[in-house]
Amino acid sequence: MPDLIIQTLDYIRSGGGVIIPLIVVSVWMWTLILKKWIQYYQSRSMERPIQDCLENLDKPDFQAAPWQMEILQSYFDFRRHGVELDSKILSSLRRKQEDWIDGSVQTILVLAAIAPLLGLLGTVAGMITTFDVIAKFGTGNAKAMASGISEALVTTQTGLVVAVPGLVLGNFLKKRAESIKGRMERFCLGMLMESEKKQLGLYQTSTEVEGEGNSSPLV
Repeated sequence: MPDLIIQTLDYIRSGGGVIIPLIVVSVWMWTLILKKWIQYYQSRSMERPIQDCLENLDKPDFQAAPWQMEILQSYFDFRRHGVELDSKILSSLRRKQEDWIDGSVQTILVLAAIAPLLGLLGTVAGMITTFDVIAKFGTGNAKAMASGISEALVTTQTGLVVAVPGLVLGNFLKKRAESIKGRMERFCLGMLMESEKKQLGLYQTSTEVEGEGNSSPLV
């Protein structure tokens, strides 16, 4: 274990100044990847059917996906104020939740794209160091030349190691986000249909009551 730590520190030192930003980008990117992965997994495992949500939301132990709970709470708040759902209201509620779903995914892809550029910067810096050594000492000082070449290769390698998994997982999370948004849209459409059914039921009930009140016995 100590040998591994020493080798890691030597590897970081050989990368020069650019290796530090690469490590920061890598830690930041992987933190976001794990965070979004956990969020999507929990959201998918907690999703509930529309009817189940509408019937059991008032129960204290009822749980659903976070985006479902937010939409349902807004739905009942509108109903308390006598406002019935329509497509515009549902679209507004859905867009707010889509911002949460998409959050950090684009940042992951940007960080994955930055990593090879930082690696390229390190490559250029390493080659400049190598040419400075050649200009001062010629090609006879192999140890001094090796330092610049090592910096160029290490930063290039590190940039690619950070970028490739980031791009793959970032695009995977992007597809998961699109899948969740598709289910969210279907959920909102189902809620709109349930709301229209209730309005239609109330209308039919009031019509029947009015019809009974206006009826007169035949003579």
